[in-house]
Amino acid sequence: MKLLFSYLSATVSQCRYHAAVLVFLCVLQLSCAAAEAAKVLIVGDTRYAFVAGVAADIQLAVRSQVKEYAVVDIRGRLGAIVEREGAEVVVALGADAVHEALRLPPSVAVVYGLVVVPPKSGRVNVTGVYMSPPVSEYVSTVRRYLPSLSRMSVVGSQGMLRSLLGGDYAQVSAYGVSSSSELVATVNQLTGTKSLLLLPDSNLLTAPVMSSVYLFSFRNNIPVFGISEANVRQGSLFALVFDPKAVSRQIGEKVQIILNGGDAGELPASSPRRYNLYINSNTAQKMGVEIPDEMLRKAKRVYQ
Repeated sequence: MKLLFSYLSATVSQCRYHAAVLVFLCVLQLSCAAAEAAKVLIVGDTRYAFVAGVAADIQLAVRSQVKEYAVVDIRGRLGAIVEREGAEVVVALGADAVHEALRLPPSVAVVYGLVVVPPKSGRVNVTGVYMSPPVSEYVSTVRRYLPSLSRMSVVGSQGMLRSLLGGDYAQVSAYGVSSSSELVATVNQLTGTKSLLLLPDSNLLTAPVMSSVYLFSFRNNIPVFGISEANVRQGSLFALVFDPKAVSRQIGEKVQIILNGGDAGELPASSPRRYNLYINSNTAQKMGVEIPDEMLRKAKRVYQ
């Protein structure tokens, strides 16, 4: 009997030990799952250093658990990943990522970035930061530094004009075009304008189109305002280019507001708060445009 009692006691103790271990493992697994779950997912083509850098800066601005996913790895599966993670916000960087994110249920907030203009969508619970400066930024820059060029012509697709024109500028003439050939034909008729701004549209601004535009520009002594540093290298007088770190902070701020209980749908889409200025002094000299010292000092880079 003593032997049986000892055996039973040992068995009970062993069972208690195994039960305790099992409970511990379960608690550990749940803790790990909670620790690994992310409230914020960042989706983008992170193979590119530029996108990866923006994603890293967004993480620094967000006070919450964040996970990154390459868009190529989640295509068609983003909804399942969001559900698995219990994510509240998806940050979509680039057109492909935005396309995937806008298909998510409206309960998931979407914050976009690294897109030229706000994407078209009837989806609620979405906001973001787009890259292109609104026309008002060019108007303000020209009025401040180059007032003789204030009579500006703006050419772009109807969609770009709706997104970036805004306001009512007496000294701005807007021209909507629907094809590259129409853009070139329109520009060639603007011999009376003082300056020219082409709105960003990769379908319209092909290499041959830009060559034609620059030829018109130098023949008629009408400076073109660029949309990228590359444009300035090619011959644009100046360009306003978004600052990646500033945009990352803006996106992070929007995400944090949403995590704190804000509604993404009530946060208006915004353009960058800060731009880098690039100037081509050689173009200015050829066209007889005097760039004031204050503008030159403000430039991130001056091409000569």
